[in-house]
Amino acid sequence: MKRLSNLTATLFLMLLLVGCGSDNDTPTPDAATFRVDLQQSGEYEKFNRIITIRGGDFVETSTQEEMPAVLFDEDLSGTTYSFEAEGVRELGIETMIGLSPVADVPAEMGLKITVYRNGKLLEEKMYTYSEADDGVQRKLTYKANQ
Repeated sequence: MKRLSNLTATLFLMLLLVGCGSDNDTPTPDAATFRVDLQQSGEYEKFNRIITIRGGDFVETSTQEEMPAVLFDEDLSGTTYSFEAEGVRELGIETMIGLSPVADVPAEMGLKITVYRNGKLLEEKMYTYSEADDGVQRKLTYKANQ
């Protein structure tokens, strides 16, 4: 139960941070087009997953539909996702992963995050989570001009 309340408190904090965005839509020379690919593997449905991608108006790459401000478990029911945005000065990706309190153990999942800037591979990160992980947070930041 403590794990669930910790995840809830963190969720509210992330929602507050995501809500504080900029209204400046003017592209600048210091901006880039970013694409973020997410790939889940293993028993990911046994984990609580919260992922935010901030820094621009991100859309799903295949459909061009607007991406939710925060991706929760129900938004991450499949294995692969791709989001992109133009005019991004700084890309921020935050994840919080923890075993669901009702899940059977042992359990393990993988999360691969691939970041592209202006169509070129920038970085690929692979994380593995198990039942021992409780609310593990990761933060990645990328600037357009670096």
